[in-house]
Amino acid sequence: MNLSYRQANQLRRVEADLRRSDPHLGAMFNMFGKLYPDQDMPASEQVPPVPASQDRLHRAAAWIVAALIVTAVAISVLLSAVAVAIAGCRIRGTARQAGTYGPGRGTGARQGADRDLSPDPADDKDG
Repeated sequence: MNLSYRQANQLRRVEADLRRSDPHLGAMFNMFGKLYPDQDMPASEQVPPVPASQDRLHRAAAWIVAALIVTAVAISVLLSAVAVAIAGCRIRGTARQAGTYGPGRGTGARQGADRDLSPDPADDKDG
C-alpha cells in the first residue's frame, strides 16, 4: 500500500495514541502486523484519495461559509441593539409628552400647569 509521507505520519500517530490508550489493543495490532506483513487492504475498505487541490477548495468554501454566517449574526445583533435603542427613546419621549414622570419629578413648569387657572371669585368682591 502506497501512502504519502503525511498519511504515513498520521497513521503512525494514530497507532501510537491507540497503544498508549489501550495496551491490549496495541498488542493485538502488533500481532496482526506480524501475521500479515505483506497483505494489502481489501478494495472495499480502501478510501479513495482526495486530490489536495480539491481538499483546499473544500476548506476554503467552508471558511467562506463560516465567515458569512458570523457576519450575518453580527449584523443581526447590531440591528437588534439599534432597534432596542430606538424603541427605548420612543418610549421615553412618549412618557415626557404625556406628562408622566417618576416620583419627585413634578417640579418646575409642569407643577404650575397642574393648578386651576380659573379666576378666583373672592377677588371680584371689590366692586
